[in-house]
Amino acid sequence: MSRMTPIAVGLALPLTFLSHAALADLTPSQVWSDWQSYMAGVGYQIEATETERGGDLTVSDVTLGFTAPEGAGSMEMSLGAIEFNQNGDGTVAIVLPDTMPIKITGEGRPGDAQTFDMTVTLTQAGHSLIASGSPQELTYVYDADSMTAVLDQVMMNGQGVENGTAKMNLAGTDINTTTTMTIGDLRGYDQSSTVASVSYSFEVETPEDGGQKADISGAISGLTVTGTGTLPTDMPEMTDMSAMLGAGFDISGNIAYQSGSSNFDVENPRDGSFKMQTSSQGGSLDVAVGSDGIAYGGGQQDLKMTVNVVGMPFPIEVAMADSAFNLAMPATKSDVSQDFAFGLTMGNFTMSDLLWGIFDAAGQLPRDPATVKLDLTGKAKVLVDFLNPEAAAGMPGAPGELEALNLNTLLVDAVGAKLEGSGQITMDGTGPSMVPGMGSPVGVLNFALAGGNGLIDKLVAMGFVPQEQAMGARMMMGMFAVPGDGPDTLKSKIEFTQDGQILANGQRIR
Repeated sequence: MSRMTPIAVGLALPLTFLSHAALADLTPSQVWSDWQSYMAGVGYQIEATETERGGDLTVSDVTLGFTAPEGAGSMEMSLGAIEFNQNGDGTVAIVLPDTMPIKITGEGRPGDAQTFDMTVTLTQAGHSLIASGSPQELTYVYDADSMTAVLDQVMMNGQGVENGTAKMNLAGTDINTTTTMTIGDLRGYDQSSTVASVSYSFEVETPEDGGQKADISGAISGLTVTGTGTLPTDMPEMTDMSAMLGAGFDISGNIAYQSGSSNFDVENPRDGSFKMQTSSQGGSLDVAVGSDGIAYGGGQQDLKMTVNVVGMPFPIEVAMADSAFNLAMPATKSDVSQDFAFGLTMGNFTMSDLLWGIFDAAGQLPRDPATVKLDLTGKAKVLVDFLNPEAAAGMPGAPGELEALNLNTLLVDAVGAKLEGSGQITMDGTGPSMVPGMGSPVGVLNFALAGGNGLIDKLVAMGFVPQEQAMGARMMMGMFAVPGDGPDTLKSKIEFTQDGQILANGQRIR
């Protein structure tokens, strides 16, 4: 079966129209012509019937085809009529129908009998899309009171999906989008959007294993989306990210929201059913992809989660005041070292007393909010163009070499104990190699532990840790750490020397 995701493509395409419709001159025919060039540049084949009256242009029976690379399958989408009308003031109105059925058909690899058909109905109310500016710098403003996308039908090989059901409903209100496009050797864009509220629901039901059903729904308020970047006018195959970056693909964007909630209801007679509710008071996601590297980052505030599992007499309730992550890595092969980063935060994590009571009914462990933080940065040399499918397939081993690692922050603060760490290490390629192909580490790591012995005592008293294992743990701490400045504190300085030695607080351990 095809590896494409037709639902995602079917929904994304109308939004692409809204954002990038008029991409060239401000006459209807030239707008449509450049639109065709844009779509062809990203791999679509376009067929349509054009009717021109008095300078206005109506495009009907629009069909977009897409063939996945390496014979992975194909897809075709049929749309309704679209009008490109002159406003008489130098602007062009792109008029989409209030209701637009989008029909999507596809098939798998050659020789694969699997086919799919689906219909998504896009409905807009109180909407307008206006293009203005110059052919070299165009601005598009889209406004809509509401927009809804509904999955009406899904067929596999001419029948309903596994004789089950698949439903989807996505709706937004008070939508405002402004996009500025600059046209040259590359297409540059700067876009900002706001949506007052978004709601969604998905339902899938299949008859296998006694009947399985999943209902997912949720809502988001105060959604904002911003993005900037450049796109090649003739996009390489999207499976070859290396070629796309080489052609000038470079994007960055942010998605943020003020509050959100979701509900999951899964019925599975074989593996067990469960329900989950989540809520948060805001969050964001940052993405950047370009020749300088790939970066992701995001977080949520006041996240709450409740899970009900069959066989569990009470709900599992957890919460975090602050959660975040970040990841940055090089994207291209280079003879010089490049930066990378990884970070994770779970701030003020709490869980319900009922959940605590499973393993600590007597309340011996402190139940203060727990925090875990990790912040790593460093430098690495990328030896293989791993984003190129052919190069990645022939990659003999690791795609790069680690040159430096910085432990900027390590914090684990939970159940009455706190572990902190920091330090820097560089990899010396001239010294004896501790890890084959990585050279020898040179640098210092510092650690501090507070409340460790007290935690061990509590775990022994609770019966979680046998006395002999607790003794072994204390012996290990004595080997690698020395007493700190306060009661029940330890500290440790781990040194990696140029000649391959490892020292703990000045004592050689290797």
